[in-house]
Amino acid sequence: MNFEEDILKGKLFPIKDRDRLKVTMINLLVLLVAVLFSLDFYESYGKGYTIMSILEIGMIIISLLLYILFPYILSLNMMIYGALFSVTLFLLVSLGIDDVNPEVSLFWVSTLPISFFYFLGASKGMKWSLVVFAVLLFLSLATYNGWITLLYGSGLLFQISVGYLIIAYWIYLIEKERSVNAQSLTTALEGQEILFKEVHHRTKNNMQVMMGLLETQSFKIDDPQYKKMFQAHVERIKVMSLVHENLYKNERYEKVDMHKYLGELSESLQKFTPHTIITEIDFIFLDMKTSMNLGLIFNEAVSNAIEHAYSAGSGYIDVSLKSSGKECIFRIKDYGKGFNTDKIYHTLGMTLMEDISTSLPNGSMEIKVDEGTEIKIYFTIEEVKL
Repeated sequence: MNFEEDILKGKLFPIKDRDRLKVTMINLLVLLVAVLFSLDFYESYGKGYTIMSILEIGMIIISLLLYILFPYILSLNMMIYGALFSVTLFLLVSLGIDDVNPEVSLFWVSTLPISFFYFLGASKGMKWSLVVFAVLLFLSLATYNGWITLLYGSGLLFQISVGYLIIAYWIYLIEKERSVNAQSLTTALEGQEILFKEVHHRTKNNMQVMMGLLETQSFKIDDPQYKKMFQAHVERIKVMSLVHENLYKNERYEKVDMHKYLGELSESLQKFTPHTIITEIDFIFLDMKTSMNLGLIFNEAVSNAIEHAYSAGSGYIDVSLKSSGKECIFRIKDYGKGFNTDKIYHTLGMTLMEDISTSLPNGSMEIKVDEGTEIKIYFTIEEVKL
């Protein structure tokens, strides 16, 4: 069991997403509150601090409820506001209890501004900090005038209030600078994304021009063998062109949606064959190089099955891409007559597939000719799922 993903529920959001870190931290906070107050409850109860013991039991129950109800009933924002409000209220109430250990209140005073600014941002964090400062200042004045009697004297309470405001302002400046830098980085990344998409768009257009030139040239060739070679090269360029098209149309410009990409390749080849191409592709996002390599393998294997697998009539060609963690299997299977593996490796298509498969991370290729032809490509990747 992974502590961050399972216990702290980080798996609810994508990796490297800021909300994922917030989910992890807020769950850690509520569990920390539950643990610390459980330990302090044992001491308070032993010393006969009845009121403090009741408050600590309440904080333990609230923390556990927040943890259990998120995310089924409580959203992330509700979880954050609930936790911060509960801790803030406990701090303010504990100042009026003379049977509490002073270090407990001082600990939460020091952690409050950090939590406010991290979870709420610079603007909202400062507003919450000012509210707490105003309450602390009011309590120090009320103690000084003798209106109420608190755990701390008015002088010490005033020092705590000023110290709290200074710490809050320091953290505010840090968070404000971080927010500006984050916004600048976001703007730069958005500009980079636009640039990359434009590059992919133009590359795809250039490849379309190349395909058009090759097809025009093939019209002037009478020899069927050479015409077929031109068409094979056109299909290979189309495979690469579709990768660039997928990248500039997709929300994730650095990753290719394999379910969509291989589906488009399948539809393209299906137009020129009576055989039925059946695809079963997991929703996987891969980098451009790996995607293009798999697309070339797909094109060569399926084109070969279309041409050689069935001597007459129509048949089926199964294509699947499955992942299990980092391990992936790419499979192309037909149910035709099979082929001579010793002879077929001398063709350009099979040589290309063999070379490409070994270039994949931990890649290898396996061919079986029982009840048709089955080609399996094994490889590993860093991240396969959304």
